[in-house]
Amino acid sequence: MRNGKKDIAEKINQELKEIHFQGADKVISRTFPKSGRESLASLWNKEIEIPAAVIGYVSASVLALVLGIYLWKDPVMKPAPTKSLQAGTELLEVGGSIYWKDQYERMVARLEDSDQD
Repeated sequence: MRNGKKDIAEKINQELKEIHFQGADKVISRTFPKSGRESLASLWNKEIEIPAAVIGYVSASVLALVLGIYLWKDPVMKPAPTKSLQAGTELLEVGGSIYWKDQYERMVARLEDSDQD
């Protein structure tokens, strides 16, 4: 059995004797760079594998954080436009509610007009 492996190895070596890899120096120089520029080039040639689950978790976390900050932030409260009190305007309390006197009189007049029809 041992002789069979040796015979096969010799046959393969004879068949591949004429084939030579000529780019060995180039591959070695790129694999083990010597200068700073070659080191930087080899750094950019590295492949990084990031699992899809990690990308999903990170993006979901960032999304939740952004939404949380957006919803937590107090809305800017704008002051309500104030109506300046003119001379002669009064507040009336009718039935537990407070009304402007001029608006109350207009509504009462309108209701009285609709009742007469």
